[in-house]
Amino acid sequence: MHVYTSEWQGDKPHGVSLNVLPASRIGGNHVRDRRFFNQMQKATAPQRFDAIVGFNKMPGLDVYYGADFCYLGRTAPQYGPLYRLTPRYHHLYTYEKAVFSRDSETQILSLSQREKTVYQQYYGTQEERFHLLPPTLDLDRRPVAHRESVRHKIRDTLGVSPSDALLLFVGSGFKTKGLDRALIALAHLPESLTRTTRLVVIGQDQASPYLRLAQKLGVAEQVQFVGGRTDIPELLAAGDLLVHPAYMENTGTILLEAIAAGLPVLATDVCGYAGHIAIADAGKVLPSPFDQDQLDFELASALLTEDRQRWSQNGLTYGAQTSLYQMPKSAADAIETIVGQKALSRQTPARPSTSPWVFLRKDLESLGQFEDIMSLGGEVYREAPGRRTVRFERNNQRYFLKTHTGVGWQEIIKNLSYLRLPVIGAMNEWHGAHHLQRLGIDTLSIAGYGTASGSPARRQSFIITDEITDAQSLEEFCSPWKSRPLKDSSEIRFKRWLITQLATIARRLHQSGANHRDFYLVHFLLQPGYENEKIIPQSSRLAVIDLHRMQLRGSTPRRWRIKDVAGLHYSSMDLKLTDRDRLRFMKIYSSAPLRDILANEQDFWQGVDRRAQRLYQAEKRRSPQRRPVPAQSMPIAKASVERVRGT
Repeated sequence: MHVYTSEWQGDKPHGVSLNVLPASRIGGNHVRDRRFFNQMQKATAPQRFDAIVGFNKMPGLDVYYGADFCYLGRTAPQYGPLYRLTPRYHHLYTYEKAVFSRDSETQILSLSQREKTVYQQYYGTQEERFHLLPPTLDLDRRPVAHRESVRHKIRDTLGVSPSDALLLFVGSGFKTKGLDRALIALAHLPESLTRTTRLVVIGQDQASPYLRLAQKLGVAEQVQFVGGRTDIPELLAAGDLLVHPAYMENTGTILLEAIAAGLPVLATDVCGYAGHIAIADAGKVLPSPFDQDQLDFELASALLTEDRQRWSQNGLTYGAQTSLYQMPKSAADAIETIVGQKALSRQTPARPSTSPWVFLRKDLESLGQFEDIMSLGGEVYREAPGRRTVRFERNNQRYFLKTHTGVGWQEIIKNLSYLRLPVIGAMNEWHGAHHLQRLGIDTLSIAGYGTASGSPARRQSFIITDEITDAQSLEEFCSPWKSRPLKDSSEIRFKRWLITQLATIARRLHQSGANHRDFYLVHFLLQPGYENEKIIPQSSRLAVIDLHRMQLRGSTPRRWRIKDVAGLHYSSMDLKLTDRDRLRFMKIYSSAPLRDILANEQDFWQGVDRRAQRLYQAEKRRSPQRRPVPAQSMPIAKASVERVRGT
């Protein structure tokens, strides 16, 4: 076995040929990565290896150990369109594509089912190239014996009182793992808890920015940075709660280590191993999109609850499973299988895939090739230049097929002249549906997707979704409210539920960095549920549809948030909603008390109202007979608080 690395710390492993290829530290990480790759190519060219296994993404690998999250799907969207012109983006995207594109032959040892789906979403990587490995713990990270004595010793070393609560933050890469979020949550604890809570940060990274943040937040005395440590099991035994509010995390092995050590965990659901917290019932998982207020609340609750003892015992029981310590053997077995298959296929090298990328769910695999699907017939629902929607049936199931045949250069140039990215196919809807599903927002269920290469102006693509049965648009459902005020208590309760759902969906969508662009009532499908002939929320479902113009970014700009919320306001203007209804929406969307909203968010809500009024007046000019009643405005006057106290 030969190991090629840019640096090595610690003892040289026995029986391994270790080759350190030092690279200049001038330039960013992407520059150093490229230099290392060039050196490695020269060093390995004269050799004949059975397989080259890489722990970083790079061209020419036989096997990639997939410990990193998807750059194209996770990191790149956090930056603006111009970021894609930078050398850093070009390098990272090119090297990731070399591993995951459909043309690549690299086999992937995948550590996370969640991240596997993200790679397939963005690259269409073939299912058979993934080898999913079980979750793993190193044998040297087993829980310590004599836990109580170790706990007292470590806490004494750290200067933590036995009566104080000790929070642990473990992991290098403080930014990605959310140390700023943890510090803010510590600062937001009730004063009585803050005085008796300590946060110890373990890992190698620049501490100074976070020390400054802790000082700014007034919690510097409660925070201690101890650097990288090798005694992680002992530190876990000393803690009361692991806080891991990561922005992105392919796996998060520390979560498993903490669970197995009997340390309760508070983590975000973006971590690949977060599911083990719920399975073991060993802590709390924060859902996406991240909400700082929710982290603040859950941290305070975890420090006060008696559940911590139960979580700890559950974790110890879960960590005793021998299956959690088998991954290295599984990885070695997978590599041996891959090497054997490679030897058999050397005489018939695979050709690069030039066919369109097609994904079909198992129930639709009989539809055929890309060209067959693009020409599929059915009941035409909508037809516009370059876009067509039909409904078809297979095996007594109904589906919608939306095909795109290109918008032409004129439309592309027009959009670019307005500094807008043109919609050139089904990709927006494909990514939008995946994004909403990860947020837990009901939306389209994708049964098929395909795209061909070629000119953006004539690029063909399709998307197939399940029909949402027994549903009607929210615009249609609410239309009777225009002429008939709601009086029945069950109908009023259902109206309030709808308002809550719409506000929650809008808030979560915008917190996640997304915006819909066509956020009108007509683009929500309602499946109403009934009990004793009365409509009830418990068995009703509200789904967001028509995602073909949806945008994804790191954060949603204010103007796009205003546009979305104004769309809902405009499309509900004739529904005889009360001030209390609209203030209810504002309170839930902003996740703040009404007094704070009316005092601090006047500009935002006035912007929403102005845009909605413009839309309303424009439609009234087009259809003067359609809207006979005056448009309702947002109740943004401060005096409104008195009228809706308790909303």
